[in-house]
Amino acid sequence: MFGPLPVLHKIVLVAGAVAVWIGLGAWSGAMPHIPVTLGPGIVLGTVAGVVTAYVLLHDFHRRPRMSTECERRRPR
Repeated sequence: MFGPLPVLHKIVLVAGAVAVWIGLGAWSGAMPHIPVTLGPGIVLGTVAGVVTAYVLLHDFHRRPRMSTECERRRPR
C-alpha cells in the first residue's frame, strides 16, 4: 500500500500499528461493559496489529521484474 520503503520506516510503521492495536485491545479488555478480559484483549490487539502491518506493507500488485534484475544466460 505504501510502496517500497526503507527498512527503518517499515519497522516504525509496524511498531506503530502493533502498539496502537495492543493499546486498543488492552483498553477494550479493561472496560467492564465489554465481555473480554485484559489478556485476550491484548492478544486480539496483537493479531489485529500484525494483520494491519501486513496489509500496509504488502505489495498486492505483482510487478514484473526489471530486465536489469534478470540473470543473463551464458552460452555453453
